Amino acid sequence: MKLNGYELICPICKGKKFEKRNSLLNTRGMTFLNLDWLNEGAINYICDTCGYILWFIDDGREYVEEYDEKEKIGIKGLHIDYETSKADEDECPVCFSKRDVNDKECSNCGYKFE
Repeated sequence: MKLNGYELICPICKGKKFEKRNSLLNTRGMTFLNLDWLNEGAINYICDTCGYILWFIDDGREYVEEYDEKEKIGIKGLHIDYETSKADEDECPVCFSKRDVNDKECSNCGYKFE
């Protein structure tokens, strides 16, 4: 998924699948006056793999979401060559997401296990 031309990648697990939601940015003053609904909003993208939340201000800017066909069927071709830690047996060596040791392919990044 791309947002305004930038690929959206989770900074924690390198996942590329996200759920979208909107949130209010509450302030003490508006809450004290019982006017929470007047607070500014934010757009959130929640990583499907680890739950990390990315926040974007909703101040009237236009956010353009782009999906390509490859992303609709799953993540393929994710290559991380700067990782220094080693994956455990129940983790994918590319994206480090947890997996069943009997799986033939990572459900997060599409890596094929040998």
